[in-house]
Amino acid sequence: MKSYILIYLLLLFNSIHSQEEIIIEGIETNIEETEPSMNKKVLKIQDETTITYYSLEEALKNPESVKELQIRDKALKELPQDIKKLVNLESLRVHHNRFEKIPDFIFEMKKIKHFEIGGNKLKIIPEKIGKMTQLEYLGLKANGLTSLPKSIGNLINLKTLNLDFNPLITLPESIKKLTKLENLYFSHAKFSDEELKKIKKLLPHYFGN
Repeated sequence: MKSYILIYLLLLFNSIHSQEEIIIEGIETNIEETEPSMNKKVLKIQDETTITYYSLEEALKNPESVKELQIRDKALKELPQDIKKLVNLESLRVHHNRFEKIPDFIFEMKKIKHFEIGGNKLKIIPEKIGKMTQLEYLGLKANGLTSLPKSIGNLINLKTLNLDFNPLITLPESIKKLTKLENLYFSHAKFSDEELKKIKKLLPHYFGN
């Protein structure tokens, strides 16, 4: 009798476990590595498929189809010009390199919505950043920035602005135009009390003033 009960419990457990796996495959993220060298990953969420490329060389094999590119921790000093060939690029992550400036061609890539260039050596963000009006995420953390250009106010679609770990002293009044801002990070900034009050007044929708 005990043997029958044990067998029944094992069958029941296997049945439940199999059903859970089917459910998980249906709703959770399923990541498949398509290249053993980690040059590319395919992310499948239900019926949608997004490919993130970790190698520019791999991405350039079919440049018009590339929407996401990540090149991080490569000790690069300049962004490769060939990135501009990725005409449909929507997400560019090039954090933790050694960039000292953002090349002009980046500002002309009108489909980029997510731009992460934190952990580099940027001291100044050029006014041309204001051309990227389609941006929804801008990551500039850990760069040694003390201020932002006035043109930052042109990024009217911006939802997240990450300025963590920068010795910021001031932000331009133009940030009041960022009415869609949902996330603003500036830990380790050097704002005076007066500057912080000014920022809060400029962003009443964010700070709740």
